Amino acid sequence: MAPDASDDIERFRERYAVSGTDALLAAEREALGSDYQGNGYTTLAEADLIGDLLDLGPGRLLVDVGAGCGWPGLYLAERDGCSVVCVDPVAEGCAVGRQRAAADGIGHRALTVRADARSLPIRAGSADAVVHTDLLC
Repeated sequence: MAPDASDDIERFRERYAVSGTDALLAAEREALGSDYQGNGYTTLAEADLIGDLLDLGPGRLLVDVGAGCGWPGLYLAERDGCSVVCVDPVAEGCAVGRQRAAADGIGHRALTVRADARSLPIRAGSADAVVHTDLLC
């Protein structure tokens, strides 16, 4: 992780701590069509388009870099039947993602990993697709 990233991580920790409130979930459903405690701008229609373009399905592996609480990687795994590795440097986001995967019944196909996008713990060539929506590089 970059040395200057600590302020950003703290900001996202604070954001994830309140992202499950009724008011924020209602706003997310209204604006984006999702309720993954997201903090980005990818709409449900855009996530569907991404999934269609990537031709995901059972037996395929999607890596969602900067996944936060799991949007849209977990959604695409549930929708298309693929497996997903959600990567984010903030432990709180990973924890929310794990809880969501379990609640959606896809915990056996979803892994959340606390890591930085510059040092992904993924072996080269092992993923079928990679997404990074709403990721600030």
